Amino acid sequence: GGGIFYIMVLRPAFRRSNGDAGANRAIGEEFRGLVNTAIAVLLLTGVILSVSRLTDSAATVPYVAALVVKVLLALYMFYVVRFLRPGVYPGDAEAATGWVAKARARFTGTTALLIYGVLIIGLSDVLDALFEWGLSG
Repeated sequence: GGGIFYIMVLRPAFRRSNGDAGANRAIGEEFRGLVNTAIAVLLLTGVILSVSRLTDSAATVPYVAALVVKVLLALYMFYVVRFLRPGVYPGDAEAATGWVAKARARFTGTTALLIYGVLIIGLSDVLDALFEWGLSG
C-alpha cells in the first residue's frame, strides 16, 4: 500500500514541488521510517505464521516450494530497501549510465519494488489456498 501511495501520490507531488529538496528529503525520511517499521512487523508475523503452518501436517511440497519463493522474494526486496537504496530520496536519484547500471536501476527501483510487493501478496493467497487444500485432502 505504501508503494502505491508513493508512486501515485508522493512522486508526482515531488515532481511538481519545483525542487524543494528540504521538504522532499523530510518526507522521504518519514516514509523510510514507516517502511522500516512495516518490514519489522512483516518479518516477525511472517516467521510466526511460517513456523505455525510448517509444523502442521497440511504443509505439502507445493506449499513449501511457494513459501520458499515468497521468502526469497521478500528477502531480496528488504535487502534492496535496506542496503542498496538506504539513502535514496526522490530528489537524490541519479540517472543510470551503462547497461549494467540501468539494469540494476530497473531491478531496484520503486516500480520494481512495488511489483515485488504485489507478487508477494499474490503468493500469500496461493499459500493460503495450498494450505486449505492440504487440510481438506
